[in-house]
Amino acid sequence: MKIWIDITNTPHVLFFKPIIEMLRKERHEVIITARKHAQTLGMLDFFHLPYVTIGKHAGKSLIKKAFNTIPRVSLLKKFIRKEKPDLGICHQSPYLVQACFLLGIKSIYIFDNETAALQNLLSIPFASKVLCLGAIKKKRLFGKKLIKYPGVKEAVYLTSWKFNKNIFRKLGLNKNKKIIVLRPEPYTAAYYKKNKDILLKLVKSMPKEWQVVLIARSEKQKKEYKKINPNLIIPKKAIDGPSLIYYADLVIGAGGTMNREAAVLGTPVISTYQEKSLAVDEWLIKKGLMIHSLDPSLSLIKKVMGRKKKSMLKEGKQALDLIIGEIEKTR
Repeated sequence: MKIWIDITNTPHVLFFKPIIEMLRKERHEVIITARKHAQTLGMLDFFHLPYVTIGKHAGKSLIKKAFNTIPRVSLLKKFIRKEKPDLGICHQSPYLVQACFLLGIKSIYIFDNETAALQNLLSIPFASKVLCLGAIKKKRLFGKKLIKYPGVKEAVYLTSWKFNKNIFRKLGLNKNKKIIVLRPEPYTAAYYKKNKDILLKLVKSMPKEWQVVLIARSEKQKKEYKKINPNLIIPKKAIDGPSLIYYADLVIGAGGTMNREAAVLGTPVISTYQEKSLAVDEWLIKKGLMIHSLDPSLSLIKKVMGRKKKSMLKEGKQALDLIIGEIEKTR
């Protein structure tokens, strides 16, 4: 088959990487389009995945996002009409699904955020098939087109990840000292309404002997955090995030993806996410793989840090096989 994948956010690069590799191994042709947003294009370049850039992020406003859907769908239609794919696949993005619907191409919509109402509303009714993780439980879940996979989406790509110790050299880290990874608030996400940055307060009190790596979401965040704590280690370009998390002693995150990566790998993680918890995060908290705190003290951090738990990589392999199977069945 000829398969089109549209990638609109940084975490989706990681999610689709093993899927693309397996599809190409099975001799399927894969074409990639991508939106300019956060580190999306940088990550695609990092993994040497060829792509065509179409459109950019519309900002936080729901109104702007809704109106931006029309021109990007139009651009995608114009591009993809020449390519004539048999199937389109995306993760939590309405653009591909709508373009496929208008062109009579089958599509698969994958999602793990049930609170992203606009994205789901603009996508699910038009998709040929919908895949989501088993932790999402709703009474009205889209009928026969819905298929659930085990575990979480982060386990899908981490199951085949080759963890590289070069991350110590690239970031100038000492493997004999504590490594803390910080991921700030998802400011640009439409679903995120909070303005108080919990982690800004926290970095002031971090002991100097700890190596604190900040994975910022914007240049503005880098400047804000560096001003508060000049000792922070801030990567200048895209890095091997999973390897950093794998070798870290603790992850503290106000978002979702990196927190769940830590949970999957068995690295201790404290979530400071301020909005209503997603079903997947509640599931991880119940399993004891994640801790949630809106005011993580140094005593809590020290208590949690260094605990290694069982990984979820087995579920990731099962989910990856299921996803590939569903792709190959959708003709």
